[in-house]
Amino acid sequence: MAWIPLLGIAIPMVIVPAALFAKHVGKARQYSHLERMQALKAGVTLPPTVSLPGPFSLVAIGAGVPMACVLGAFAATESVRHQLPYTPTPLVIIWVACAALGVCALATALILGLLLHRANSRTQAATREASAKPAYDPDMFDSAHRAY
Repeated sequence: MAWIPLLGIAIPMVIVPAALFAKHVGKARQYSHLERMQALKAGVTLPPTVSLPGPFSLVAIGAGVPMACVLGAFAATESVRHQLPYTPTPLVIIWVACAALGVCALATALILGLLLHRANSRTQAATREASAKPAYDPDMFDSAHRAY
């Protein structure tokens, strides 16, 4: 029962940062909503705010999942080795499943990386075209306002 005071101390260490983070995210979302509404009121079109997954998510999938599989396979190997007499069949099943999950995670990270690169290049091209300076000055060819 000595862990109850430690748990009482640890709960605020989890709840307070989570509440502060939720408040910060809510305020940021409210400000972005207000900004979009003001832009719509002013007649300015804003680009869509689709948030693409960052490179950290790809690293988490491509490296984190295989590492977790290997750690899980080590733990399963140790538990099987101590419970059963030595037979290689459970160990083979464990490590083949680990390898299959690791390869699937790497393939998923590769596919997501390619899709993310393609989406970022499209977004950059659209931004470049939307903000590009026109090749000519449109007022230069407007003769209606000139007094000729």
